[in-house]
Amino acid sequence: MPSSLRLPGGAALAVDVAEGARSFAAGFWFPVGSRHEAPRERGFAHFVEHMAFKGTARRSAAEISREVERVGGYINAFTDRDSLCIHCQVPAAHWRLALDILSDMAFESAFAPEDFEREREVIVSEILAARDDPEECAHDELLEAIWPGDPLARKIAGEASDIRRAPRDEVYAFYRSALSTRGLLITAAGPVPEAEVAAELISLLPEGREGCPPRGAGEPRFREARDYVSADTEQVAWFEAIQVPPPFDEGDYFAMAALNGALGEASSSRLFLELRERRGLCYSVYSAFSMGRTECLWLASANAQSSQLGKLSESMDSCLDEVAERGLSVGECEDALSRLVGSLDIAMEDTDFRMRRIARQIMFSGEAMSIDQTRARIEALGPAEINAASSRLFRREDGRARPRARLAYGKRPWRAAKRLGLKEAARRG
Repeated sequence: MPSSLRLPGGAALAVDVAEGARSFAAGFWFPVGSRHEAPRERGFAHFVEHMAFKGTARRSAAEISREVERVGGYINAFTDRDSLCIHCQVPAAHWRLALDILSDMAFESAFAPEDFEREREVIVSEILAARDDPEECAHDELLEAIWPGDPLARKIAGEASDIRRAPRDEVYAFYRSALSTRGLLITAAGPVPEAEVAAELISLLPEGREGCPPRGAGEPRFREARDYVSADTEQVAWFEAIQVPPPFDEGDYFAMAALNGALGEASSSRLFLELRERRGLCYSVYSAFSMGRTECLWLASANAQSSQLGKLSESMDSCLDEVAERGLSVGECEDALSRLVGSLDIAMEDTDFRMRRIARQIMFSGEAMSIDQTRARIEALGPAEINAASSRLFRREDGRARPRARLAYGKRPWRAAKRLGLKEAARRG
């Protein structure tokens, strides 16, 4: 089991020692995301992510990329609603280089004023480009519909107006506070012993960068939306979403993963076979879920012609209601669990996946499981546990149906919208 080792300044390290692997992956995970930003700080975490690549006291932006790419590696970063991560994957022989560059970027970003202004325009362009993407816009509208006014519903990059008025000194102060060693989780995977990785990091991590305590977040209040957002698109995106309250543990996660695979994640799933293969109502259909400490959100989505929206929504409801009433068959449960185990085995060939896996587990439950423990946990599940997850998803403790939000995004078919009880919503953002 990858253990969590304490490092100076409040940081923690977990290493998945992958004997025989030819690559090494590492990530610096900071417990600050878009949901933790104050109203005046909207988009700051994402802005900081961008600035990490703009040069340090020791390296220019070009040198950061060149040093990693010349050995065949790659370096990247992302901001989500709960965290900010800078990560790197290199040939195993260059593992020290990966840790050095990640530490340099995380703690020694120069924030040169001219670089800051250039990157401001880059981020504004990124935000405007997202507005031209119907899939991103539709998802943003769903989150705003189900979590109105909650920080979770904010766009991770912020609005263009937020970025245009963001003062450099305030973003830099946010960086110094948020990218600190306090609450930092460093995860790595590759053929390097944990003791060697820890010794290298002790020599790299700065002193006096403990920053502020990680910011907390509460469970968002879910709205049972019945909304329609008009947009100039060729098709209508249809969403159904359900929020399940905590608490959750690893067993809940794996059971939900199996359930989701059977419902809509795979091409052999209920929704795909019924809506696309049998009825031909859509090209794209899927389901997905995210589970954290404060909420689990499950959603199903499909894109269809506006003339088909009524049939699409009725067919999706019929599929989901049948599972809610009767559960999944034994065969469906066995296939879903077998798929989980097999996909895990394939993914474990990638050290980047292994690094991310232990990070997500530690941030979720406080500890990481070995691959054998994870496989055993999945294989211990059966139809009873998966159908219990189904019951929890679709039913409240008192037996009543759990609230289900619905949203359509695209060209409005007036008759279908009226029949579905959808209310016109103003385009947000």
